[in-house]
Amino acid sequence: MDRVATCPEPYVYPSSPHQRRHGPAGYLSYEKYRPWVEDEFYFRCIYCLKRMVWAPTDVWVIDHLSPQEEAPDLAYDYDNLVLACQCCNRQKSSHRIPDPCQVAYGLCLRVESSGQITPLNASGKRLVDTIRLNHKKYVTEREKMIKLLRLAKKYDEAQFELLMGFPSSLPDLAKYKPPGGNRRPDGVSESCYARRVRGALPKTY
Repeated sequence: MDRVATCPEPYVYPSSPHQRRHGPAGYLSYEKYRPWVEDEFYFRCIYCLKRMVWAPTDVWVIDHLSPQEEAPDLAYDYDNLVLACQCCNRQKSSHRIPDPCQVAYGLCLRVESSGQITPLNASGKRLVDTIRLNHKKYVTEREKMIKLLRLAKKYDEAQFELLMGFPSSLPDLAKYKPPGGNRRPDGVSESCYARRVRGALPKTY
């Protein structure tokens, strides 16, 4: 999309593979990992980049990169879990897609001002085709949000910060004690909640 001065871009995929900050283990329900996964992926769908603050009443899914049917041993493995909106999760189903912790989606996909997504390589085409990222409803919604955010940035800074900021309620990961421990304990101090408490969390991202 076209650049807007000092405006965080709502639809820019990461330019490098995601480095996991958390490593909880031992839960026997993947839903128990939800606060960790939401914080891990900054409260947005890894596939379409929709943010939880844009759709707080939607269903948000803990998705398995390796489908449970194929890899039941990874059903409760934190490194196999990502955050997805219900629509993307339904489209992905049991298909295999590139792992965002191994592949930089920003090198695979580019979102245009029109809301259309341009695949930049074979992995990008696979993502677009599998998740149906260029379905009319996705494209229309992205174009609407791009226009809305430009207007908010220009005329209503407070509304812009609400739409491009973190949720008002953030999980305090320090309160959780995973039964199998935490392979990356330092990540707790870098969680969004901990950064907000010490005044280090940006208003927008």
